[in-house]
Amino acid sequence: MHEENEAVAHARRYREGGGNPEAFLKAFRQSTVYLQRIDPLSLPVITIEGLSWLAAFSSPELLKRHLEARNESVDVGYLAVTGERLLDHYLPALPRRTGVVFDNGAEHMMTLPPVRGVVADELAVDA
Repeated sequence: MHEENEAVAHARRYREGGGNPEAFLKAFRQSTVYLQRIDPLSLPVITIEGLSWLAAFSSPELLKRHLEARNESVDVGYLAVTGERLLDHYLPALPRRTGVVFDNGAEHMMTLPPVRGVVADELAVDA
């Protein structure tokens, strides 16, 4: 198992009532996250009530557990990128109104909605 990254530590503190979202966002941007890759050019996005969400994980193991919980094949490719690269380079290529779910299904799960301060203003739903 990988050493816990700073984003997980900040998410845990926030979920326990002692952290703050700005510290989590900063740690997320600096951390490596893992994205399921459907094929070389596609990432899976789900849409709920008009917003699209991309799942990002703090480790390949959590990505695998997520897929197992959904009864999906765990034999998938993944990308390892920084949170900064995800927010600044990958999200603009996805449908507008796409946010990030960090470590979906984990006790420290966090969402990064597509709002100003999280994503670029031109992608934000509140711009």
